[in-house]
Amino acid sequence: MSRRYLLAIAPAAIAIGFAAAAAQAQDRPGPASPAAMQAMHDAHERQRVQDLKIVLRLRPDQEAALSALMAAHDRPTPGDRMEKHREMGEAKALTTPERLDRMGKRDAERSQRTEGARRALTTFYATLSADQKQVFDALMRLHGPEGGMGGGMGGGMHGGMHGTHAMMGGPGGDHMGEPPR
Repeated sequence: MSRRYLLAIAPAAIAIGFAAAAAQAQDRPGPASPAAMQAMHDAHERQRVQDLKIVLRLRPDQEAALSALMAAHDRPTPGDRMEKHREMGEAKALTTPERLDRMGKRDAERSQRTEGARRALTTFYATLSADQKQVFDALMRLHGPEGGMGGGMGGGMHGGMHGTHAMMGGPGGDHMGEPPR
């Protein structure tokens, strides 16, 4: 092909590419409403619990400890995230000491949640048989270094009480809006 020919058809090819991209963008659904996101979150959470029951082959007498563990891992909802964004905007108007006080309060709340989750995990783990503990430990290792203690557990899960918090879908090392340490 001659260079002149290529230069002549290049604008047409670019226009066709833009038209195709625009057509694909129109086919995509818009962002989900907070209620729809919450429903998807709840369904995902129920599926996660069912999967854990299956993989660990939990007995009925162990389900109460699993329920307590799940309750201890209060996952942020889409509404919580929107509230956090609103608070971040408000934080810009605070003085440095006020922001530090707010950060200290969040850190204390996070520590309290983490300690509650740790206790619930210890209780749950104690109910497991030796074989179930082996499977649970293997699941934790599959999700990251140090049994998931490094934060993220992969697959879009959050780090939180690091390994299990992430596996159970807990809030994680989410320090959005906080200055780096």
